[in-house]
Amino acid sequence: MTLKQFFERAKLLKQKLQEEESSERYKEWVDRAKDVWRHYRPKEVKKKIAAIDSGWNYRTYCGFYLYAIRAMAVTPSSEIVIEPVVEVDILPMEAEGSGVNPELYMKSIAECYEHDLASRASNLSDVVLVDGSILARLNEKRILNRVKLFKEYAVYVRPLRNSKNILFISKYSQDRSLVGGALGDVYYINKATRGIGYTEPITTEKDGLVVSVFYMRLSENSDAIHVEVPAIIDSEYVKSVIDALYSTAVKGYPYALMVAHE
Repeated sequence: MTLKQFFERAKLLKQKLQEEESSERYKEWVDRAKDVWRHYRPKEVKKKIAAIDSGWNYRTYCGFYLYAIRAMAVTPSSEIVIEPVVEVDILPMEAEGSGVNPELYMKSIAECYEHDLASRASNLSDVVLVDGSILARLNEKRILNRVKLFKEYAVYVRPLRNSKNILFISKYSQDRSLVGGALGDVYYINKATRGIGYTEPITTEKDGLVVSVFYMRLSENSDAIHVEVPAIIDSEYVKSVIDALYSTAVKGYPYALMVAHE
């Protein structure tokens, strides 16, 4: 695609979005988002917060991949909560992981380490934040069903069950289950509301894991974020999370996760 074609495509997409926003159904979805939003005035509460993140890379050689994975749990002050996990190894191109591309393989292993660190950090912290969506991860990993890696992945998911203080945070969620619009819920929530608040948690189940899902906004005029908790929770729990995170949020995003990303 040339640069000219790119800008022409962007122009068409912008026009399509403008047409969508002038439709009656768009107004209905925005009204729906406004109806489910609960405004909240937070109270600052000091909590022990940990954030989990991982990274990986690989190089291709004749007959194998050389890869490196690192996962860590840190506090907002950059203190290490648990000893980081570092793995450097080779992956044969036709091995037990065959049938999945190397990116998915290494991403899956990195997520296993994230889940393990989150489970262990939950015993040392009041709130543990993980970047991403556990539901999206489980959906994506259905492709691993045909290889042994899926069973290993499931082993690292099980300890997360009923962990009320582990939160999976998505800044760019595509979930449409709450508003039911053509675009992600968060799009309509951001159009309908701008204040600090939340939506009531709804519960779903995936591969034996019960997950509560809600949206929250930690700063005025910032984007709402999508949150998943692998346990059954209520609105009082959601308020307590906002109380713990809002005072250090940067443009509505938990500061601890920003530290973990670095």
